[in-house]
Parts: sequence; C-alpha cells; structure tokens
Amino acid sequence: MDVEHPILAELPEEARASFARLLDSAVRSPQGLREQLPHYLRTIEEAAEAGHGPPAELGYSIARDCEALLDGWARLDDEGQRLARAAVQYFLLCRDGDDDLATPEGLDDDAAVVRLVRARLGL
Repeated sequence: MDVEHPILAELPEEARASFARLLDSAVRSPQGLREQLPHYLRTIEEAAEAGHGPPAELGYSIARDCEALLDGWARLDDEGQRLARAAVQYFLLCRDGDDDLATPEGLDDDAAVVRLVRARLGL
C-alpha cells in the first residue's frame, strides 16, 4: 500500500500492521469468508472450554458483526468491500494483533477492528 489508509489510526495499535496487510489482500470471496466463520467459532469454543481462550460469547458477537458486514456486501462500493473483507479476515486470523486464543483478552482487538469497520460503513 503506497498511502496509509486513514482507518489505521483509529484501530488499536497492535492491530494496525495486520489490518494494513489484509487491506491489500483479496484472497477470499465474501462467500468463502462466510463459510469460514462457523469453523473459527468452533476453534474459539474449544479454547474457551479448555480455559485458556476468550469467552465464546465474545466470538459469537464478533461473528454476528462479521455477518452484518457480509450481509451488506452488495450495498458497498469497492472501498467498503475492501474494508469489510479485511475486517472479517482479521477476525479469522488467529495470530493478528494479539493471539486470539492465548488469553481471555485475545479477541479484544478483533472486536475493536470489526466494530469500527462496521460503524464506518454504516452497517
């Protein structure tokens, strides 16, 4: 990316580098992202059940926000789709700004990223 995207300054500092890389990535379709959500939720549930990961309820909440981004896909322009894709991919990336499954706070950065993008896009 030649110019830093303005949204990066609004993200948690630990999320910025990973999110910036994902902004330039178009490796997954919206349908492919949607299909990965339940698989990642199961991974989050397993970590929560093992007692070392974040609460599964937080994972469900973030997944609902991701679904809202994907549900609004057709109404978004190219830039909006780029932001939505990066936000959902960020959630699906275990080792992003903070290792999602290593601590109870592991999804806090994911929640911040997805909610910020959703608010920014009006979804």
